[in-house]
Amino acid sequence: MKLAPYLLSILRIAAGLLFMQHGAEKLWGFAGGRLDHNFPQLHALAGPIELIGGLLLVMGLFTRTTAFILCGEMAVAYFRTWAPRGFFPISNGGEEAVLFCYVFLWLVTTGAGPWSVDALIEKRHKVGYALAAVKKTFSSWEPYARSITRAILAFVFTLHGYRLVYGMFPQLARRGGAGRMPLDELPQFAGYIAIVGGALLLLGLLTKVASLVLALQSLMAYVLIAAPRSPIPLRAGGNEVLLYFFVFLYLAAVGAGVWSFDFMIQKWRAAAPASELNQVG
Repeated sequence: MKLAPYLLSILRIAAGLLFMQHGAEKLWGFAGGRLDHNFPQLHALAGPIELIGGLLLVMGLFTRTTAFILCGEMAVAYFRTWAPRGFFPISNGGEEAVLFCYVFLWLVTTGAGPWSVDALIEKRHKVGYALAAVKKTFSSWEPYARSITRAILAFVFTLHGYRLVYGMFPQLARRGGAGRMPLDELPQFAGYIAIVGGALLLLGLLTKVASLVLALQSLMAYVLIAAPRSPIPLRAGGNEVLLYFFVFLYLAAVGAGVWSFDFMIQKWRAAAPASELNQVG
């Protein structure tokens, strides 16, 4: 799809802007957040990392390196803060950390996309052989990183469906003042959509259709539930649904990745004519 590279840039910019809110909150009390200036402590360094890292992502500058560092930060944050409170991310309050972690991991392999400073630099300056080889290697991992990110986000999203329909996975922790997840405020029939669509996405089956449907559901959750609470996603509890929206929208354009039923079916269809020709010969 011709729009896919530009959707990648939009996803990167959106993730960077959403992530910057956390840094601004810790450094300046953005949107009524709690300041964290105890810089001798390791956790206080998260503020500068999140603000600068998010800004670099928005610009698309040193994208792969930045995304790798931020992925590691989110992994540490999840296992240090949220995982001890429970196993499931939608229950222990660590859903956003999980989403950011895997989106950043994916960006390590995709790079910045065309709307970025990285792309501008590459156009104006010839990339060295060693750097080009590294970039090629990371790019070759993209279909696998896409498959992993798709499966993780699909699994976590599906849990909201089971919560809506069956009351499973109670919320044990949540960012202060953010309220309930917007996905959990939708009508019950949306839970069935999340269960079926999430299962298809987890398997990588009918990925483009399932991704588009779940992207629309995520957008509706933000517009109808989160946005009326506050214009600032962080305070409205809307960061997660916006991340879902942009990732699912991109998946609707590019497909599932190599670890998926869609890819297996595509390979089978491509091999079928050759097999038939061999039988005829």
